[in-house]
Amino acid sequence: MRSLFAAGALVLVSHLGVTESIDAVQTQAATLPSVRIHTSAKRKSTVTHGQSGFDTFANPVLSSDKSKVLYDAYATFVENGVEFTYSLVDGSWYLGTKGSESRCLSSGPVPVNSLMQSLNDATPIPSASIGDDKIECTGGKLLQTSFGGTDYALCVSGASGFTAYSSDLTIEVEYLNTPVKMPTLTLSEASKSCQNVEKAFPMTPTAQSSTKTRSLEQASHMAMAASTCSCKSKPRPCIFFHGSGNKHEEPLLQDTPKLLRGKLGSISGHAPCCSSIKYAVLDTDDYEWTNGALHQKYCTHSLSMSKTSNLSSKTIDDTIIVTHSMAGLVMAGALTTGKCKLGAGTSWVAMSPPMKGSMASDYLQDFCTGKFLGVTTKLLGLIGECPTSKARLSTVYQNEKLSTPALNAAYAAAQKTYVSNVSAAIENFRSRI
Repeated sequence: MRSLFAAGALVLVSHLGVTESIDAVQTQAATLPSVRIHTSAKRKSTVTHGQSGFDTFANPVLSSDKSKVLYDAYATFVENGVEFTYSLVDGSWYLGTKGSESRCLSSGPVPVNSLMQSLNDATPIPSASIGDDKIECTGGKLLQTSFGGTDYALCVSGASGFTAYSSDLTIEVEYLNTPVKMPTLTLSEASKSCQNVEKAFPMTPTAQSSTKTRSLEQASHMAMAASTCSCKSKPRPCIFFHGSGNKHEEPLLQDTPKLLRGKLGSISGHAPCCSSIKYAVLDTDDYEWTNGALHQKYCTHSLSMSKTSNLSSKTIDDTIIVTHSMAGLVMAGALTTGKCKLGAGTSWVAMSPPMKGSMASDYLQDFCTGKFLGVTTKLLGLIGECPTSKARLSTVYQNEKLSTPALNAAYAAAQKTYVSNVSAAIENFRSRI
């Protein structure tokens, strides 16, 4: 029979400087066996199932030797008429819908055990702020901790619970007087062996150290980034160009990236400098980045974004152009060949442009031409990577064996144009081409 225990209350007592015996603290904690965790999202990117706020209920469970604690938990969401239940049992997260079997997950909506364990490592701070807003902790104890790769300021409010603040989330933990009734799981055979993604943590050593031997030194003021950002320049219409590998083309610009099949995600709600957002959907599989017709499409789409652009002089003005991967080469090529030019009010943001080409294209061509034999070559053919597309062949590495003098010269010219015109660059080696 597993025992319930509110470990958070135990650690809470240690940080508030109470020096009661561990037995006394355990007696007090036993009256608070469960917690309600209310999570509030401050940004659209942290919304879950369309909900900016949700509750997670958890029961702490002691190990057989009472040295560690592991929380079981659950959270329920309703989206588009469908009820989703996330359950954390014995360190494994599951997701189920009404009438269906639950499946394994690699994580849950809240890292329950990391959250509760973070109390053990919290240190006192004199003050904290998010942007220009000071975190108020009237009548409580202000601490600093981290979990899930994010720093948090904690306001610990006696035996009632605590609140964790970050730039993205506010997490309120309330100690409850009665255990939580966990939902029943219907598991498939595969789900019965789900991986443990949350771990039990020591329940008393840190607390004992804090109360008996360790004097916590107070850290300095904790400053966190603001939860929202504003445009530091003039808001302008934004156009996004995707990289290679897209075989479908649309004559008109799109309001969403749905037709790009994962080539670009939606930036809506995350780009305060964009007064409007459009996505180009172009054939970047059958055309080399040096292709003049492709250059012209880039220019035509870009010139259409702002009323202040000059068609007669081919000047793109008051526009933010965002290119991803090979699109950076195409844009540089369009400017190099005079198909259009950037006005003073236009900014070009290039994400991972392969300005010298990509060795991935060289390796792919070697596989597709039979230099390397085996299963890999057959698989590449099955998924449509062999024979190598025109776009891929045009991005073989500059000055290497598969490149040509003409392509080497085109790279050199594009690099010069790129340096002279790009406003900002974001590098990500995993998303090349």
